[in-house]
Amino acid sequence: MRRRHANRICLCVAVLAAFAAVHPSAAQDDSVPKVRMIIDDYDYMISLFPDDYPVRDSALAACATIAPQAESLQAFWDAQGSAVLDRLSAYGGIEWIEPQFDIYIVKYYPDYAVDDPLTIPLTGKKNGDRIIAVSQGVSHLLTLVQQLSRRLLNQVFIPGTGAGYLADHPLMQKTPRRFDALADLLALTTLADFVDRDSVMAVYKSDSWKWRAPGRDVVLNHLWTRWPLSSDSTLAARIAAEPVRSDLVALTRPPEQLRPRRVGLSRIIGRPTDESRLGFSVTEDRPGLYRITGIDSLKSAYAAGLRRGDLIRDVDGRTPRDIKDLYTLILDRAGQGVHIDYLRGDRPGAAILYPEP
Repeated sequence: MRRRHANRICLCVAVLAAFAAVHPSAAQDDSVPKVRMIIDDYDYMISLFPDDYPVRDSALAACATIAPQAESLQAFWDAQGSAVLDRLSAYGGIEWIEPQFDIYIVKYYPDYAVDDPLTIPLTGKKNGDRIIAVSQGVSHLLTLVQQLSRRLLNQVFIPGTGAGYLADHPLMQKTPRRFDALADLLALTTLADFVDRDSVMAVYKSDSWKWRAPGRDVVLNHLWTRWPLSSDSTLAARIAAEPVRSDLVALTRPPEQLRPRRVGLSRIIGRPTDESRLGFSVTEDRPGLYRITGIDSLKSAYAAGLRRGDLIRDVDGRTPRDIKDLYTLILDRAGQGVHIDYLRGDRPGAAILYPEP
């Protein structure tokens, strides 16, 4: 059974007045859903972690600690919630179809957050006895808007939506570097209207967000500068205009699609070391540039788009010191895919490499 906290906790009047003065809230109307922020849903907390709350009183006690922690998040939503929903729709070019939904604020959650049911953990991601703490402040706001952005993009899959034509585009595929990256771009653009842009980007680029945004390399290296969003240049319009065989679509293919068909005998490059594991060999062409001198057409490097003659410039934004450092950077960061920038002739390119075990 749900009930709102008896005493809503607010920020001081001066802070709320400052919010309203800088960013007036949009009036609630039928263009945005009616959204409640719930910070004391005992049954939901028990369902998430039944072993932690064996009796109802333990859930009640936990909720008593959540309310003070949720103070700034609740105040932001009370002052700006409708405006955020409206801005997401305007920049996304997608209408809200859902008439209403709830935002659950909990102490812990098995993931960093989720968009359905929309849930924001205040303290950390919890799996068994392992807890990964989450940052506070702007990080909480970015988490909230990120999940709202994902929820908005999911509207295109609801029958009868006007943006249903986007559902079949490859970039809307539910993978980290496609759907999730687009949602992050929309969230960053929207939140930058309400919070200092540099502060928002600092949080997104921080180490603590590395595992929370696995599509971050695509956002920062491609979408953020090349796909600026506005009400006149919406995300929906940019997706619709992107050819299904574009470089961006190729770059963001999920790893299971990067396995080429076997068309002949495999050619092993180098010794059974880093070279053969990655499927290519390099030589230092000049300081900071490493030329691919051989590549195995049956390995993931070739499938990711790398070719013989390409000049590798950096790995996940870092310039390798030498060839050994280049291999080390790739292998150490291989878990979520490694972003490699290269030159092919005079043309810059990028690939996401998933090294084989």
